[in-house]
Amino acid sequence: MKRSTVLNFSLALLLSAKVLSAQTPFYVQDFSGGFPAGWKTTDASNRNVLWTWCDNPERGQTGGCPPIFNDPVNQQKPFQASTAKNGFMTLDSDKAGEQPVNHVSRLTSSAINCSGRSQVFISFETHIGVYTVSAETGAILRVSNDSINWTSFTIFPGLTPPQKRWSDNPTIPIINISSVAANRPKVYLQWQWTGNYEYFWNLDDVKLYDTDPTPPHNLAIGDFFYPPSSFAQPASQIITDTFSFGANLSNLGRLSQTNVILRAAVLNDKNQELWADSLRITALASGIRDSFFALPGRFVPNLPVGRYTIRYTLRADSTDLDPGNNQRESPFVVTEFTFSKEPLPEQAYRPNTSLNEWYVANLYAMSPLSQEAYKAQLVRFTFATTASELPAKDVEASIYLLRVKENVNFDSPNGFDRNDFLSSSLEWVGTAAYSAPDTMANGIMQEVELFDISTANLGVPLKKGSRYLVAVGYEGNSKVTYHAFNNDVSYYFPSTFIYADQWYTGGFGPDVNAVIRLVLSLVSTTDEKPLPDNALRIAPTPVVDLLNLFVELEQPTDATLTIAELNGRVILMQDYPAMTTQRLSFSVAHLPAGAYLARIATPNGTLTKKFIVQR
Repeated sequence: MKRSTVLNFSLALLLSAKVLSAQTPFYVQDFSGGFPAGWKTTDASNRNVLWTWCDNPERGQTGGCPPIFNDPVNQQKPFQASTAKNGFMTLDSDKAGEQPVNHVSRLTSSAINCSGRSQVFISFETHIGVYTVSAETGAILRVSNDSINWTSFTIFPGLTPPQKRWSDNPTIPIINISSVAANRPKVYLQWQWTGNYEYFWNLDDVKLYDTDPTPPHNLAIGDFFYPPSSFAQPASQIITDTFSFGANLSNLGRLSQTNVILRAAVLNDKNQELWADSLRITALASGIRDSFFALPGRFVPNLPVGRYTIRYTLRADSTDLDPGNNQRESPFVVTEFTFSKEPLPEQAYRPNTSLNEWYVANLYAMSPLSQEAYKAQLVRFTFATTASELPAKDVEASIYLLRVKENVNFDSPNGFDRNDFLSSSLEWVGTAAYSAPDTMANGIMQEVELFDISTANLGVPLKKGSRYLVAVGYEGNSKVTYHAFNNDVSYYFPSTFIYADQWYTGGFGPDVNAVIRLVLSLVSTTDEKPLPDNALRIAPTPVVDLLNLFVELEQPTDATLTIAELNGRVILMQDYPAMTTQRLSFSVAHLPAGAYLARIATPNGTLTKKFIVQR
């Protein structure tokens, strides 16, 4: 079944906002009062998958209405068309279930008189969700002036699963149908959906105009470059992940726009700008779609633990009639010890089950500048199954830590040996075996400890400046497992990899990111080359809420400060450039009572001291 691939965890559109100019339509159909007289619905596949009328967008899958899919996976709202509350048309492909052949469902209007109209433009408000068949080719508008010969028009360009499943809510395309409809006494409109066990397609507020209703001024930011190499990175590692910025811009209006300013900023959790840069574009012609513009500035993220936002904004000389698409933003996180490509599990995917095994992996990079030595301690991941194939409690997986060799270039056709899982481009350095507990259910995060394959010790030492693939593999009966993914972030460089018959560095798509997280700890909590005892003092002792660390170094020195459990598991880490004498304060109110380590590391040595948290 289709839905088994979705975890129930907690486009270049012609116009995708409720913005039209002041032209008056000569035809309006808002579907108030029921199925319109003279309209008809048919299924050319004879599967009886038909359009119905819905009187309430919030009703749910009853009385001819579609489901809402307002869950953490799909995050859809009820249909947001302007007049949806007085009724709209809908096609519920989900309710029809899986069919032996694709349904070809059609909603056809009665004849509309376009005589004397030298131009005809159509707009309508719509919302669609697809699972298997691309909406770009499967959900189309067809227009005829004799009800026999039909001309097709694209409604949802670029809406192709699994990379993209849902349209904007609503999407409002504006389509020039003059070639078929102009000066014709009888014009028929037909919305045709070729699909199979998709979600739904909603339609409302159909309007015909004899002049172009596109607004004169309407700039939009489309896809934008996501600068961090990972959604979450430890503070000790992110400092060398220099950020670059750029975005796709469109001029959706009728007129050329002048003095267009694209601006990028990095903000903290208080909405304060930490860095900003801008690019001035002298003119952006009407009709430009998704043209990429790069900003000149670079940002070096020497940031403390916290949540941050990358924000792009767009403005020009003219007042934009749809300012809602002039700003786009996305978060990133600086953590104490965890790498992650995503904020939370959302969906689950797997490749073709004819394979005997398959693997999914995330690529993470270690900074060459950190003063501490770290090891890979834990891997966290999750998955889903369908009970009829394999209960979640019966899943087994193999975990691999693979170091990418220095000369490997993933972007070069011959820069990476893709043929074998343990390819010549990779060095196998860590491993773990996983068997699901009896309490396992879809989407529960799992945690395994990594072992060094050369020593069999817990934790795998990581080389400064090296790249690592953290892979989870499903073999034998477990090959039917769906691994958890998230599509909130698009990476424009190799990030999540898939190994099936070979390595695929693009994974399932640039915004389909595996839930595979890597947790670091200290390699050692002993001081092989100790600093003087006064280099680090702790007060008070024992500690209740606030830990004060007093650092005294003879000369400005790059230092890394770490607070950890006795076993080396990191609680907090922070780099400090050119440190001398300084007092640092940290809240420990969230820590359980017990013994912990405070440690300072410099190029000249390390010093580790124990402190007690008292409750």
